[in-house]
Amino acid sequence: MVRGCTGSLVLLFVGPVLSLGLLSCNRALTMDDVIDRNTKAMGGQAAIEAVHSIEVNLHITDPGFEADGVYYAARPGKMRIDISAAGKHVFTEAFDGQRGWEWNGKESSTASAKATAALQHGVELPGKLFGLHELKQRGHQVDLVGRENIDGINYYALGVTLKDGYRTTLYVDPTSWLITRRRDIRPLHVDIDPTPTTIEQRSWDFREISGVRFAFAGSETDLKTGKVLETSQIKSIKVNPILDPSFFEKL
Repeated sequence: MVRGCTGSLVLLFVGPVLSLGLLSCNRALTMDDVIDRNTKAMGGQAAIEAVHSIEVNLHITDPGFEADGVYYAARPGKMRIDISAAGKHVFTEAFDGQRGWEWNGKESSTASAKATAALQHGVELPGKLFGLHELKQRGHQVDLVGRENIDGINYYALGVTLKDGYRTTLYVDPTSWLITRRRDIRPLHVDIDPTPTTIEQRSWDFREISGVRFAFAGSETDLKTGKVLETSQIKSIKVNPILDPSFFEKL
């Protein structure tokens, strides 16, 4: 017996069968292989594409500040997040499918081009509405960069270039086949501090909701300094809530 490609023990016989087994185990996975395994791990293509809208209740912790938020998103690519502090609605950011806007507790304004792009990137990337398998058909580019060992895990690194030129790297865990890390160069909150830094986003505590796996905990860390910039804890997720299209329009 020898250890097979998936980590389980398999019996390989001598002769031609042995050769075929070894060839299969030595074959490097392609990008499509990695995407397919991630899609299955997330619940499958049908379940993922059946998610037309989401409502996510979460708690956000920044250094020196904590708030509650409700994040909404709907196909074909709209989002909104309402932020509350001490039980009071204090801030909203949204992308209506064309442009971003924000409400500061008193009045609404159009978001800057960079802030608009950041909001759109967040809803396009896999983990909320869309699956990894949907990126290419939505006009984005995905490439298998190779393997990268981080904290003892030999990840599959996927380079993603969104259609506006934004680049990020997604890391697929070879055991769970889930995307548990993301790295890119960007500001955390572009309109507060536009200084770009190398940010690692980590995701864990995956749970199944309506047949799809969602991460219920996450963090964002400045890799240059090791400082944790933000953590989030999801309290609940609703799949396919009814959201009127006007909900994403400027207040």
